[in-house]
Formats: sequence, structure tokens, C-alpha cells
Amino acid sequence: MQERQGSRNVDHQVFREFPRMLISGANLVWCGKTGVTMATNVTDSGPATAINGGRRDEILRLARGMFMRQERLDVGDIAGRLGVSRITVYRHMGNREQLVSEVLWSLSQATLERARRDSEDAGEVEFLPVYRRYNRYLGTSPPFLHFLREESAFALKLLTRPDGMVRVRLMNALRELLDEDIALRGHRFHLDTATLAYVIVCIGESYLYPLIAMHNEPDLDRATEVVRLLLRP
Repeated sequence: MQERQGSRNVDHQVFREFPRMLISGANLVWCGKTGVTMATNVTDSGPATAINGGRRDEILRLARGMFMRQERLDVGDIAGRLGVSRITVYRHMGNREQLVSEVLWSLSQATLERARRDSEDAGEVEFLPVYRRYNRYLGTSPPFLHFLREESAFALKLLTRPDGMVRVRLMNALRELLDEDIALRGHRFHLDTATLAYVIVCIGESYLYPLIAMHNEPDLDRATEVVRLLLRP
């Protein structure tokens, strides 16, 4: 199938809560009681342009926008919206499992970065405040809650498998934050940071994912408290 050029430009910024969605023109905005929470700007701007990696980034941007609108990610649907073949999507992103994993990690990474910035703005530069905010932002995100509840088995598989992309990358990111606490703030832990990052990810998985999948409220405070005890000097 010959590829038809089109464009869907998706930018997102992660903020604090995710209670409701407002749609105004081409802008998709997540709003909460305390103000704007996540903004996803979706615009159709004519012929496609190669931006930061070309077709792969175009596919990922579209998939992220669909996920944020709580739409099921389907390779055939994405191919149809972009006017390309399914083979093109597979070539750039892999199968559906790999595609969804990339979307989950890109949004998780953005959420972690936002949690870090908010913690720094509040004068809380250590690991625990960042971790607490990350869990809260993730555990109150309607798109994330929707995905875990509507595709529970698939979601849990992607998020918790030992060699899964999201899990491995999250462990690496948390390990880097813990290493910063040691190098920049002189913290000392009883365990090495690789082991700590692994255990902290397991704690988060236990207190967030299964409860959300069963339509229960995640125990965010308990997860943070357990991690606080784990990091005591």
C-alpha cells in the first residue's frame, strides 16, 4: 500500500490530577479542580513532515494521543489513520505489545520528569517526594486507569513482566535518582541502588496495578510509607 502523507502533531505535558476532559477545537485538554492537568494538543497541519525520527515518531505521537483519549491502540487503526500499511507500523514499532509498551513508557517517563520538576519547585529534591508525586500522578490518571481496567490482563503483563520494557526502564530511572541522592546529597542506604530500584518497582506494582485493575483505589500512601522505611539510613 502506498503511504499517504498526513500529520497529527501531539504534544503533552503532565500535571497534577486528571478528573475530566474538555475538548475545544483542535485542543484536547485534561482539566482538574486545581487547574490544567494534562494538555494534549492535536492539530492537523497538512502534509506530514519528518520530525525527530520521521515515521516512527509520527506513529508514536498518534498512539500517545489515542491513549490519552482512552482509545484502544490497534495497529490496523493506527495504520489507517496515517494512511500507511500495517507492515509499516510493524516495521517501525513492532507488534501491538511493543507499541503499547513504548506509549506507556513515554508517558511514564514524562510523568516522572514532571514529578521531579514539581518536587524541585517545592524544595523537595530527594528521591521520596519525587516517588510520591509520580505514584499520585500515575494513580489518578484517567487514561492509565482506563487502560488497566479495560485491558487488565494485557496491561498487567506489560507492566510487570520481569524483562518488560516499562519495568526495566523504570527501574533504571529510579536507580539514577537514588544514585543522585548518594552522589549529591550524601545519602547512604543499606542496599545497593540497583536492588533498591527493583524492590521499589515491586512495591509500586503491588499497591497500584492490581487494585486499579480490580476497580479499587490504589493505596498510594501505603506504597510511599513502605519505600520510606526501606530507604531509612
